[in-house]
Amino acid sequence: MEPALVDEKLIPWELNKFKLNPSRNGDVIAHYQINKPSDLTATAQLSPMARPLVCLHLKESENLPKISIMNLRHRYILRVEAVQELQLPVLKQKNIAVVVEPHDGPLTCFLVRLVLTERRSNAVPSQSLRDVIRQIVEAIEELRINGVYHGNLTIHNIYHSRVGGAIVVKLVNFQNRDIELEAAQLMDWVGLGNILHTISTAAKFRDNTASCSIIDHLASKLMALTSTNCLPSIKKDTLDDMFFWDTRRRTMFYIHEIPKALNDNDFVTRVKNHAWPLPWDSKHFGLVKAMNDYREEVAVRDKHKGVNPGPEVLKQYHCNGQDPIHNVQCMSGAYTHQDKIERRTLKMIKTSECRWMWLSRRSSQSCVLPYVGCSQGKPSRRRQ
Repeated sequence: MEPALVDEKLIPWELNKFKLNPSRNGDVIAHYQINKPSDLTATAQLSPMARPLVCLHLKESENLPKISIMNLRHRYILRVEAVQELQLPVLKQKNIAVVVEPHDGPLTCFLVRLVLTERRSNAVPSQSLRDVIRQIVEAIEELRINGVYHGNLTIHNIYHSRVGGAIVVKLVNFQNRDIELEAAQLMDWVGLGNILHTISTAAKFRDNTASCSIIDHLASKLMALTSTNCLPSIKKDTLDDMFFWDTRRRTMFYIHEIPKALNDNDFVTRVKNHAWPLPWDSKHFGLVKAMNDYREEVAVRDKHKGVNPGPEVLKQYHCNGQDPIHNVQCMSGAYTHQDKIERRTLKMIKTSECRWMWLSRRSSQSCVLPYVGCSQGKPSRRRQ
C-alpha cells in the first residue's frame, strides 16, 4: 500500500431513489434503492452482523453554505441532488440530509492504479496525472471567482467519476474557516501544493528512480504562497508552469526562449548555480556525439570555408560536459536542429523517441528552473 494515498476501503454504490418519511413515534425512515457491484455477496445471504451499513451524513443547518457551494453545478464540484431538513426528536436543533450525485469514490482509489510517470522517460507527471491536476486547478478557480472556498483541500477530499471512459474529479467535504475570504482562498492553492507533494512521495515510493523535479517544483511554489495578491492571476500562472507543458510548448521553449535567455546575466548565473552536467552520451543514446558532429560540420562550412582544419581545431566546438552553459546550449540545439540530429542518431538506436523524452523531461531542471526564477522568465540584463 502506498503512503498517504489510501486510508480506507470503500464499496462503491449508486443511489437511484431516495425518500424520507416520518414514522408515528417521531422517527424518520429513509427508503432508498441502490445499485451495488455485481461481485458482492447478496445481502440476504449475509448474517445480520455482516451486512453492510448504509448511512446518511446529517449536517447541521449552520453548514448550509457548504450545500450552496455544491449547487454551483460545476463539472469538477460534487453536485447536490436533494436536500431535506429533518427535525429529530432526540435532537434540539434541526438537521439536514444531503444526497449527492453518483460518483466512483475517492480520487486516491484511482491514483493508486494510475501511471504517474511519463512513458519511457520515468519522469512525473504523466499526461493522465497532468489532466487530473488541471481539473483540480479549474475547480479551485471556480470557487474563487464565485466568492467561496473549499476550506480543507486535501487529497482525501477529492472524489472522482468515470464519464465516457474519462476521469472527472469532484471536490467534496467543504469546510468553513474563521479567517478572511481571500486568506481561505489562498489556502486552497497551498492545499493543492500539498496534494502534489503527496503524489510525488507516492511516486518515489513506487520507484526510487522516478524523476520528480517538475512536480516538486510546482508543489514547493504553491506551498510557499503567503500573499493574496497573487489570487487574480494564480490560475494562469499555475497552468503556465512546466508541469503542464505539452511537447509543443516544451519544444518552443528550447528553440526560442532559451537562446534569448542565454544573453541574460541573471539567467546564466542561475544556470551555473542550479544546473548539473549531463551524463554525456551514457544515457542520451549518442545525442551528444551527434551534436558535436553537427557542430563540426557547421564550423567547417561557416568558419573554415569548407576546409577541415583537423580534429584538434574542431574539438573547440564540442560540448563541454562539465560546463552547465554547454549543457543548456546542447539541449536547446538538439531541439532547434532536431531533424538533422535525429538522422545521425537513428543509426545508433532503433527509435529516437526515448532520447527526446528523456532529454525534455529529466533534464528540464537545468534550463527551466533557472529560467522561471530569472525576472519571471523575462530576461532583463544582456551580457556584455
